Amino acid sequence: MSASLDEQTPRRRLLLGLGWVSFLVSLLGPVLANVRFLFPNVVYEGESVLKLDSVEKYLVGSITFFTDKKIVLFREKDGFRACTAVCPHLRCVISPFVGAPGSAPDILRARCPCHGSTFDGRGQVLGGPAPRGLDFFRVTKSPDGRVVVDTRKIVAPSEHFKL
Repeated sequence: MSASLDEQTPRRRLLLGLGWVSFLVSLLGPVLANVRFLFPNVVYEGESVLKLDSVEKYLVGSITFFTDKKIVLFREKDGFRACTAVCPHLRCVISPFVGAPGSAPDILRARCPCHGSTFDGRGQVLGGPAPRGLDFFRVTKSPDGRVVVDTRKIVAPSEHFKL
């Protein structure tokens, strides 16, 4: 009981048509990928000027770790300093600085959880694969009395915003 030639022709044409459609669809994917490559991706970076709480909220000797903003704010007796919380090795977020409250920057320590780089309170590398120290940012005070950190302006670790 074989089907006659007339009955098989539509079936063959259907399979041939499906084959051609599949072939053309498989070519369409790389073409669309190449067209997409011509248009750059937009990078949505966070804010570069960060407005924090008022100056009075930070006690002398405190270290405030802002996980969402990826910065660390040091309140010292003569003013403020701020550094990045991102390790320069592979861009991991470092752990908060530890040490006795009001400790000298040389005694403070922070570690990168990814590859073990260790940093002191001046941002210098004490060990690990980090190629350089942490970046420190310019700190100012806004007219309404809040601490402002400008992550576009890198300063020396010793530079303070003096009150």
